[in-house]
Amino acid sequence: MRKNKAMAAARTTKSKTLRHRGDESHLLREIVRTNRALMTEFPRKVGMAASRLALVQLVATADRDIGVMELARQLGINPAGVTRQVKLMEREGLIERYADPGDRRRSTVKLSPQGARLFGWVHEKAHDLERSLTAAVGPQEMAIAAAVLAKVRALVEELP
Repeated sequence: MRKNKAMAAARTTKSKTLRHRGDESHLLREIVRTNRALMTEFPRKVGMAASRLALVQLVATADRDIGVMELARQLGINPAGVTRQVKLMEREGLIERYADPGDRRRSTVKLSPQGARLFGWVHEKAHDLERSLTAAVGPQEMAIAAAVLAKVRALVEELP
């Protein structure tokens, strides 16, 4: 009997702490939900996973051949994951990999001509998707959303 009362009291306390007042912002929840929707739909609409496009875009826009460690640092992901992706893309003929002349243990990468063509095509498809979203939402709202998201990302990156 005591156990049941204790469990009921714990449920009541928990439900009170989880209750919303109704005036809270749900920005973070919407960011997560939007990210999930984009990660699901982006590859179908654009033809390449967003994570892969981020890697290709870094290589394509680098002003020089770029190393795997630098790619990992800029993407904020594990170097082993970048190495696996680079090797796969090398087998597919999208990336050319070279030994770093200063340190033969390291490698640098650049897009192959085929990879550059693919990047151009996918990059244009990504812009088409963004233009269709802008047409539906409106350019002013898209600009405000982008500014707010950039500010939220910067704040989150500064968290201890």
